[in-house]
Amino acid sequence: MRKRRKMPELNAGSMADIAFLLLIFFLVVTTIAEDKGIPVILPEYYEGEPGPMAARNVLKILINGNDDVLVESILTEKDEIKDIVIDFVTNPNLDETKPLQTNKAIISIQNDVHTSYETYVQIYSNIHEAYAFLRNSMAHEIFQKEYAQLPVSEKNTVLEKYPLKLSEADPFLNATTTDL
Repeated sequence: MRKRRKMPELNAGSMADIAFLLLIFFLVVTTIAEDKGIPVILPEYYEGEPGPMAARNVLKILINGNDDVLVESILTEKDEIKDIVIDFVTNPNLDETKPLQTNKAIISIQNDVHTSYETYVQIYSNIHEAYAFLRNSMAHEIFQKEYAQLPVSEKNTVLEKYPLKLSEADPFLNATTTDL
């Protein structure tokens, strides 16, 4: 009778090394998608009924599906938003359609579901730039410093005068310039 030979065993020790090297390779080569967005500090949650608000305190900005911007139902260029917001908040001519106090101003943005992200972000940025300008101006006037360089107590003084109150309404569907 013949003697049966044993099957030769494979050395699997190096398999773990190869798997580890492949894992490292894919981790290095693969890019991880980052979520993009706008960093926003949300206000505290309030359960009560909203208080009364004068219509003069609200600046309505609508963006339709064609990326047209309407401020108080008037077709407006995107570049003009910053100046419009500054004029609305400060109300230098004491206009009866604008707030009497800077801390009462509310900016309302509403967009169409087909509004491009770029246009929305541009309008949003222009509003923030307007408030940054107002805060820096006040910081220079009172404290002779940039707003960003102020200590917290002095920043709070500026924020009391220029708080950014931004209302973002739910998007509307299929509106055009003529509909607004």
